[in-house]
Amino acid sequence: MVQQATIQLVDKSKYQEANLDLINNLINDYIQSSTKIGQQVDWNYERVSFPYTISNKKLDDQDALYLQSNDSRYKHFVISIKDDKQIVITLLPNSTYGDKGKANELCRYLAQKIEAKLELFNKRIMYFYKR
Repeated sequence: MVQQATIQLVDKSKYQEANLDLINNLINDYIQSSTKIGQQVDWNYERVSFPYTISNKKLDDQDALYLQSNDSRYKHFVISIKDDKQIVITLLPNSTYGDKGKANELCRYLAQKIEAKLELFNKRIMYFYKR
């Protein structure tokens, strides 16, 4: 299941340049908010909401974040940067439908924090910037 979702930075976006450090920081914020939710409901929610470990890898001669899971319902997906204005989330050939759901959720979170245009895996478009 090789599919891609893209987050496109626009003129009205909060950030004008995308890089892997920014994405990594936003993912860490996502994990922290999951941890706070888990503390409020007295449950290990962050492990369920984000069952991935993050590592840096080369993908087609460019740096990328590789998210891999040890949970049986999830495998992996990749986040990379294209042209400093576009974040690409790629489901790899053996990614699961669980990965697609988590990637969709993470895409929406990132696009909302960046205030960008999001094209989901099913080619639907969501706008998170002021128009």
